[in-house]
Amino acid sequence: MRHTLIRRAALAVGVSALALPFAASAAQAAPTRQAVSGSTPAWATPANRAGNPSSSQRVDVQVFLKLRHTASAERFANQVSTPGSKQYGKYLTAKQFNARYAPTADSVRTVRNFLRQQGLTVDGVGQGNRYVSASGTVAELNKAFGADLHTYSYRGHKLRAPGKQATLPANVGNLVLSVNGLAQTGPLRTPFHHKVVSNSSAAKTRSAAPKAAPAPAQCSNFWGEHNQTMPQAYGRTEFPTYICGYGTDQLQTAYGVKKAIATGTNGAGTTIAIVDAYASPTMQADADQYAVDNGQGHYAKGQYSEKVFKPFDMQGECGGEDGWNGEEAIDVEAAHAMAPGASIKYVGAKNCDTGLDAALNWIVQNHQADIVSDSWGNLGEDIPASAIAAEHTIFVQAAAEGIGMYFSSGDSGDEVTAGNTPSAQPDYPASDPYVTAVGGTSLAVGSDSSYGFETGWGSTRAVVDYSQDPAAYSQAPPGEFYGGAGGGTSTLFDQPAYQQGVVPTSLSQQYGGAPARVVPDVAALADPYTGMAVGRTIDGEYTLQTWGGTSLACPLFAGIQADASQGRSTPIGFANPLMYQLKAGSFRDVAPQRTPVAVATPTGSSLVTFDRDSSLFTAPGYDNVTGVGSPNGTSYLRAVASGSHRGHGGGHHRHH
Repeated sequence: MRHTLIRRAALAVGVSALALPFAASAAQAAPTRQAVSGSTPAWATPANRAGNPSSSQRVDVQVFLKLRHTASAERFANQVSTPGSKQYGKYLTAKQFNARYAPTADSVRTVRNFLRQQGLTVDGVGQGNRYVSASGTVAELNKAFGADLHTYSYRGHKLRAPGKQATLPANVGNLVLSVNGLAQTGPLRTPFHHKVVSNSSAAKTRSAAPKAAPAPAQCSNFWGEHNQTMPQAYGRTEFPTYICGYGTDQLQTAYGVKKAIATGTNGAGTTIAIVDAYASPTMQADADQYAVDNGQGHYAKGQYSEKVFKPFDMQGECGGEDGWNGEEAIDVEAAHAMAPGASIKYVGAKNCDTGLDAALNWIVQNHQADIVSDSWGNLGEDIPASAIAAEHTIFVQAAAEGIGMYFSSGDSGDEVTAGNTPSAQPDYPASDPYVTAVGGTSLAVGSDSSYGFETGWGSTRAVVDYSQDPAAYSQAPPGEFYGGAGGGTSTLFDQPAYQQGVVPTSLSQQYGGAPARVVPDVAALADPYTGMAVGRTIDGEYTLQTWGGTSLACPLFAGIQADASQGRSTPIGFANPLMYQLKAGSFRDVAPQRTPVAVATPTGSSLVTFDRDSSLFTAPGYDNVTGVGSPNGTSYLRAVASGSHRGHGGGHHRHH
């Protein structure tokens, strides 16, 4: 695997070794310049080279500085996050953390002076002295960092990246962790939402032979409300149609939190931050209308607020503002649906690249939330290791402050099946050991809104060819992979202590050698075919659409965490060490169904089979689609509120 050496290097001193500082013998003279290790992405190869960016093109960069005493900061973050530790729940303020671990003002001054001497424009310093923002032309950046910037073809994009490791004078390089922005990774960072897709080719073939096609049915408001007749599959011809879009009441009831919410355990006193790129100008109005339409009433005064970083940029590289605005609607409305008493703080980044890092840092430095929901990520772990090391330090500080970071695990399964990566790998930041990775399920809700069952989210589609008589599937079910929860074994990070004895060795040691971090940690509804109805203004009109993806799972789980936080003496903080120890029954174990589960499109164009997630699979106990499972209503709320656990790995221990 590509990052095996990086991960092995972390064995001796923990994940802080991702920084890979340049080491030289004390007997040797310090080099004139030293490498910023990990500054070149794996895809910046001669074979992918497609030219050079214009020397006059201006580029923004963030020069991240190293924490002081990084290993000590990680140890402290682990101690305050782990039940049973004497330090459990004794969090630091941002000011206290920075006094112990943040880069010094002298370090910032050294870096800032160097950048100015190289002709770069210094635009500012990130709070906590975490980074210096600067900009310059490609020619100036090549000179300052020895970057040798080129353009590379990768995943359909033309991306800028250094052709060799960036370098800095030793007195500056000793202080620097990463130069983010040299490698253009924004187009590889995406929101993780999916919606139901109808098959237009099937509709055409059906019209060619209308007598062979069934009469159109309707989507279902609950599991099994309507059925469609399909060609035989799995020993039957009748299948339920997919879900039109669950509402708030159905999701609260199915996940067992409705009664708790009705009696006041609704997230009050907790703040959930939602982080995305850009900002919808109608979000507050849309969220309020959605809440009223779903019986939750209007938001209280000040319950919803925004912090938006402007001016927006990189819209072309980031896929446009509209796609991110849709993501924002899913995140805000899903979180509020499950925690109607919590405050929602939307934080809109100026772009999907370095802007997201700045937004996360702002939250941590100002302790703007207890829970942070992030429904975006990179497709796999193929980004510069130095950039990962920089983001990792933000997550360490969040844990030390008692802030929980939650990330969607991704929507493309193992990524390689969808053609996004050269090998199977989870998505970063979900694979970072200091965040909670939220995987996905398909959820069946009954006519009384009761919980029916869940499978792992992994959808395949078999299209029906109605030009034949009788009609037949173009490809035998289950068909082609459409989407599924991200997960798998990290190629970057070693196994964190909280996964020991819980994650099967067949997963943690999938690639041999020492056990590695495995994703996800937990799961919630993600399948768009059993998705949630989301409301937002499109072309001036408030519109309901059905959405899914782990973009939905993450804020749903974040909302449940806000409910669980209400009864605690201290914030949950970084939740993984607690959740992996919770007593049996706190989570529903999402295991394979005895017989295949599938839904039909209302027109009969396709049959969608569940629980087929690329090379990932559900299993009894921990698995790489749903983690330890989905939260089990009041049993989960009580266990988290009280910190009830059965020792290390209680209730989830399984090796296979």
